[in-house]
Amino acid sequence: MMAERAADPAATRQTIGVVIRTLNESELIATCVETLRQQHGPFDLDIIVVDSGSTDGTVEIARSNGSRILELPPGDFDYSKALNLGIEAVQGDLVVSLSAHAIPVDDHWLERLTSPFDDPRVAGASSRQVPWPDAPWQEVHRLKHQFDETRRVYGGGGGDDIVFSNAASVVRRSVWLQQPFILPAVEDLDWANRVVAAGWTIIYEPGTAVYHSHYENARAQARRMIDINRVSDDGGARTLRRTVREAVGLLVRDGRKILGLDEPLRRKVAYLADLLLVVCYYVLDFTRAGTTAERRRADAH
Repeated sequence: MMAERAADPAATRQTIGVVIRTLNESELIATCVETLRQQHGPFDLDIIVVDSGSTDGTVEIARSNGSRILELPPGDFDYSKALNLGIEAVQGDLVVSLSAHAIPVDDHWLERLTSPFDDPRVAGASSRQVPWPDAPWQEVHRLKHQFDETRRVYGGGGGDDIVFSNAASVVRRSVWLQQPFILPAVEDLDWANRVVAAGWTIIYEPGTAVYHSHYENARAQARRMIDINRVSDDGGARTLRRTVREAVGLLVRDGRKILGLDEPLRRKVAYLADLLLVVCYYVLDFTRAGTTAERRRADAH
């Protein structure tokens, strides 16, 4: 079916919107945009970069590559606000959300990721993420566990453990108009759960992939897990006992992974020390109010 669409010269071309959220992404923003423009398929792209205060030339590079720019003051930033702003301004019924440091692995990525939308019940589709060759061990194991090679279709009102990430996703605008992004962080998982509960379908498509890795210190790793688990709490009470239990589980689970790595002992010791810091920050920071995006706004003032 996909080959027929791509090969048919009479196929109707459609406009697909692309929203890229940036903050100091000068290293990869040009590669990101250029890779998008090399994608095969019967579509034209309208690319908007939503920048929240870059100081490293990101905006100038993106503009020189033909992208439209929307600038959001750092103090006004949160993930949903930036993405909603971009979707509102971009053209196309299908809209791609892509991190500037998420690079499609081939030039058929977008064609494959948008193909499920032939089904009008599909509200969103998310891509597999694979680590860059120099990714730290934590990212290699996280991505292998979270983004495996099994295709998943979530629908029928139920959506346990949905795999959906706005680091590399496509959403249907008509659904977004009914269900915009809301949370200041982890907005993708929240959105996917809401639209599935409303009767739409979400697809995890491992036949598509982007290179995407985080290079975070121990505190940033802990804060990312906290943001995810705040959504899982769904407004429920968060007790210290629960947080400590999760931290101990993380220490045991990842500690076993580290000990099983084919690495020199000195590296394993360094990995274990880093893991212990992550666990300590997880317990410490879960007692602080606010998400990562909210703390980022506070830091801007």
